[in-house]
Amino acid sequence: MSRAFVTEGGSVPQVYPSRDSAESAAEIQRAMDGQRYDFEVRGRERGGFMVARLNKDGSFDSWVEE
Repeated sequence: MSRAFVTEGGSVPQVYPSRDSAESAAEIQRAMDGQRYDFEVRGRERGGFMVARLNKDGSFDSWVEE
């Protein structure tokens, strides 16, 4: 399900300093919203890692925000 980084949506994504911290945030989001969305860590843009919220069909929905 990995996709290239895209700048979609109008939100300001939370930027995490490491892949591990972004994966932890993605796990928290999965626990909260996992029935409706999938989550994927996308990396090293804006100086860190971000978590993308994806629709179940794999299309981009939004970023996990600050």
